[in-house]
Amino acid sequence: MTIQAIDKNFDTSFEAPSDIVWFSVREAPFQTYGICYSEEEGLYRRLPKAVADAVSPGVAHLAKHTAGGRVRFATDSPFVMLRAVEPYEEPFSHMTVCGKYGFTLFSDNRFCGTYMPSYPQLWQAVTEEPHRIVFDGIRYPPFYQEGRLCQTELFFPLYSAVNEVYIGLKKGSVLAEPIPYSYPSPVMFYGSSITQGGCAGKPADDYVNRLCRMLDTDILNLGFSGSAKAEQTMVEYLSSLNPSVFVMDYDYNAPDAAHLSQTHFALYQAFRAAHSETPIVIMTMPAIAGYEEKPSLQDRRAVIDESYQKAKASGDRNVYRIDCYGCFGALQNGECGTVDDCHPDSLGFLRMAERVYPLLYALLNPHAPRQEENL
Repeated sequence: MTIQAIDKNFDTSFEAPSDIVWFSVREAPFQTYGICYSEEEGLYRRLPKAVADAVSPGVAHLAKHTAGGRVRFATDSPFVMLRAVEPYEEPFSHMTVCGKYGFTLFSDNRFCGTYMPSYPQLWQAVTEEPHRIVFDGIRYPPFYQEGRLCQTELFFPLYSAVNEVYIGLKKGSVLAEPIPYSYPSPVMFYGSSITQGGCAGKPADDYVNRLCRMLDTDILNLGFSGSAKAEQTMVEYLSSLNPSVFVMDYDYNAPDAAHLSQTHFALYQAFRAAHSETPIVIMTMPAIAGYEEKPSLQDRRAVIDESYQKAKASGDRNVYRIDCYGCFGALQNGECGTVDDCHPDSLGFLRMAERVYPLLYALLNPHAPRQEENL
């Protein structure tokens, strides 16, 4: 007896329609955001290899994870099939297979479902060369109307590299370029594992991708688990980019308050020197309400407050601070919003996105009032 036999809603098997036409998402009219394809390596990445390799071994590895990667297109197909090829890496005990390896589909900004490998497919990747996960899936947009083009967006895995992605559509259906984002210049996030998306239940549940959808803006996720330490090479790379907003969110990965003090304001200064008008948002680490009382966290918070105050004192009227302490909410029955007292679950990420959204909306929307004070 299996759970699938008991409850058909747990059965993820399917029969592929016979009238499918396959497309590589690396070809037009598909539009890719947040990642680029390396022909030399045969995979997608978030940073150029030379830059990532020069920062640290951690960034060199994690830059191949596709957090924040998206593919957009328009279609009137009644179904969207996916075929993905990923290099095998050991699963996490505190993050879902879907969040690590899977893809999430939205149609007209409405959730359509996820694609993820099965455990037999993972086991096959472990035991057989070339140790790659290959899996298919199909989703039927729940609000499909025949003949109407749907703006379709596919969110990539948060903690896996991706070699290839193919999309299957009904033969004869329309495939067209998507409508551009309302804000095509990306909001750039630099931060820790939380920024990268650990430990969201599925891609697009993390706070960065949630803000992408909530604001209809392009984003660039430069979160690197345990490896966001504002190294000089990374500072220079961040300063070379031209985002609409720069969000500094690497509090957690600074080894201690002293390291944060040495690098935090220096990163602000370097970016501001290269971009005199771009809004800079300085964030404190997210936490459950009450955690700000811990002495070690008070020290970190004081460093971030000092950076903000120094920037304001220098005359910068386009620097902002968001205090994320307590954004997961108060403890309820001893637990709230995380999987391990550190990394948010999907609920924690929703609360985090709701904390950050008002300021980013004000900065991106020219008709919204400016927010000069703390949130």
